[in-house]
Amino acid sequence: MVGGMDKYFQIVKCFRDEDLRADRQPEFTQIDCEMAFVEQEDILNVFEGLTRHLLKEIKGIEVEKFPRITYDYAMKTFGNDKPDIRFDMKFGELNNVAQHKDFPVFNSAELVVGIAAPNCATYTRKEIDALIDWVKRPQVGASGMVYVKCEADGTYKSSVDKFYDQEDLAKWAEITEAKAGDMIFVLSSQPIKLVLNFQLYEWN
Repeated sequence: MVGGMDKYFQIVKCFRDEDLRADRQPEFTQIDCEMAFVEQEDILNVFEGLTRHLLKEIKGIEVEKFPRITYDYAMKTFGNDKPDIRFDMKFGELNNVAQHKDFPVFNSAELVVGIAAPNCATYTRKEIDALIDWVKRPQVGASGMVYVKCEADGTYKSSVDKFYDQEDLAKWAEITEAKAGDMIFVLSSQPIKLVLNFQLYEWN
């Protein structure tokens, strides 16, 4: 900056000095930029423009603009701070229709959310149990998961039928925008701990 440059870029190969995870590779290429006398909008514009340019030159893909969402919106709507929004699978908040129904797990939770998985009502119990085991992993930390099958005839079959009737489950379907043939998966937690990314699965 002393030399009179308002910004400069560094493109370097880096080796991650953090613990390894399934979504982290040990070596990556980093594009770093130092800028003087800028505000948040300047930084966003520079890197969005750079990304659009790279996509066009390298992949031949033209992107008009990037959608912007806040951290709070991402966590509340997708349960993840880096959601893959191509799937458009959003959480529906079910507090008002799931609590105070003699189901203590939901009644004691601060947040109850559901997500509709398209065309998954035909999942077998084995497949559902595999998903439940997945959310029980330390990376997610859930103690379990409730499911609701939206049957083709308009009825609902749930793992909590003892506590919720068809009218209750229909409200869940309305909020999560689930249709006949879909499956609704429901979790409860503290908002900051509800970190999921169901897009890791390729729904049928």
